[in-house]
Amino acid sequence: MNVVFDLGSWRLTDDGRIYRRGKLRFANGDLYDGEWLDGQRQGRGTFTYVNGATYHGEFSHNLFNGFGVLRVPDLQHPLTKEWTKGSSYEGGFRDGQKHGKGTLVCGDGGSYDGAFADNVFSGHGVFCYANGDRYGGEWRHGKWWGKGHLLYRDGGSYEGDFQNGLFHGFGHRVWPHAGGSYLGEYKLGDQHGPGVRVFADGSQYDGDWVDHCQHGSGVWTTATFVYIGDFAHGHPHGNGLFRYTNGDVYEGQMHSGYYYGRGKFTYKDGGYYDGEYTAVRVRWCVVTPTPNNKRHGKGRRVWASGNEYIGEWSNDVMHGRGTLRSTVQGMKVEYIGAFDNGRQSGDGQLTMLKISNAPLEFPLGSGNYHYGKGECTYTGGFFNGVFHGHGRFAHTDGRNYVGDWVHGKRDGHGDAILTPVAEMGDDRRQHIGGNDALYRMLKYTGAYCDDVRHGRGMLYFTNGDGIDGDFVCGHVHGAAEYVFASGRRRRGRWEHGHRVAWADAESNQDDDIIARASTVPEKEAASPDLPTSKAGSKGASSPWSTSTIDKLSIT
Repeated sequence: MNVVFDLGSWRLTDDGRIYRRGKLRFANGDLYDGEWLDGQRQGRGTFTYVNGATYHGEFSHNLFNGFGVLRVPDLQHPLTKEWTKGSSYEGGFRDGQKHGKGTLVCGDGGSYDGAFADNVFSGHGVFCYANGDRYGGEWRHGKWWGKGHLLYRDGGSYEGDFQNGLFHGFGHRVWPHAGGSYLGEYKLGDQHGPGVRVFADGSQYDGDWVDHCQHGSGVWTTATFVYIGDFAHGHPHGNGLFRYTNGDVYEGQMHSGYYYGRGKFTYKDGGYYDGEYTAVRVRWCVVTPTPNNKRHGKGRRVWASGNEYIGEWSNDVMHGRGTLRSTVQGMKVEYIGAFDNGRQSGDGQLTMLKISNAPLEFPLGSGNYHYGKGECTYTGGFFNGVFHGHGRFAHTDGRNYVGDWVHGKRDGHGDAILTPVAEMGDDRRQHIGGNDALYRMLKYTGAYCDDVRHGRGMLYFTNGDGIDGDFVCGHVHGAAEYVFASGRRRRGRWEHGHRVAWADAESNQDDDIIARASTVPEKEAASPDLPTSKAGSKGASSPWSTSTIDKLSIT
């Protein structure tokens, strides 16, 4: 309203109202010094509160109304004695409350410049916080609400939608100190919905979010792999595909960030594993999944060389029952049986197929070479990849051993067939060097120690005769009994395979025949004996110390 007369103590406005100036001290100590109209504070004036706060500006019907300046000093609570920082406000008022454009300076150093409504920030405004943060944008009910830009003092920022003081809607968040960024949807302060997160290490996730966690479908790209698939609670979970930068690929089920369930892992060299990753923990009869990226359960492993294993796994190694097929020096090898911690242990069968007439050394390192086509087979016990326990070993030519084994060597009691099947029934081959020569050894039944005949045993020759006695380092030694094919027996004494005397006074008319059987040159004695590479040398290296399977270099 326009002033018509202003005489200092009163003024007349163009609407005919007379505003008179006066002071009034209230009973509580407050003081008003200003204009009055019809008994009410109306017009311009100054209101001083007893606590030191002041308002200087316009009034209407006893209330702050229009433009004014309100200053509040530091105040102490009467009960808690705690001090509250003061503040100052300069701007519009309506019905006693801040309303319209104004500037608020807080006692802690913060300030707001913008719109007010009903005593709170509402509309567009900029708040500079005491800690250095700054928000510029829309407000509602005193809170960030609508479009805005938040700049943190540490260099981080957010620009986008707000609701009730929280990130809500679409926005772009940047973390300080190269901490990465997020561009996408928010819900009540959390990343929620589709969005792209770039992490401090340069890795990136592009996909669905729920409550600030990767959840749903997405693509996770890092320096070492790219994962495409399902997520749950921040981890790959469900079905997905890993492509590693070294060329490896995994496709299958995931659980809490680990391979778990059914999956196929393809190695960069072309080999693969197709099977289960189902490690569990059992406690108090409760089975709990324990995902750990390790092969567990049933699966098939195929190596780039063509070797393969089909069977059970535990803790990422072959464990349980399975079949291992491989090619060694051009020959096919198959093991069917039990595994323990990646090695053949328990009952099993090992077979090597000879597909050519070339000499075959089996087991590898044994010094035993076999000719012709066919199979070498061992059936029985294994321990840590070598023959151990009771087992039967059969050569391609029909020779075999059935008995006890200890750490890859014959040790204990056993029966050995020492003459190839092809030579049985051939009179010329019954002798060493042809007819009228030494008889070959046909069979041995008795004790072995450290892979040679050692202890009590019975050795048979191709003519039906035999020697029953003690053996030392592969040869009969000491008192023994010579058994003729007819059943007649004769006692004598031998030293390292050579007879030195008879124990009776009978005629020596059979000495020539007996000598042909009982005295066998060391070189020839070693040849037909199943696993012995050097007969008569107990301490010689064992041909069974390294099993065929050990040569496969399986990983």
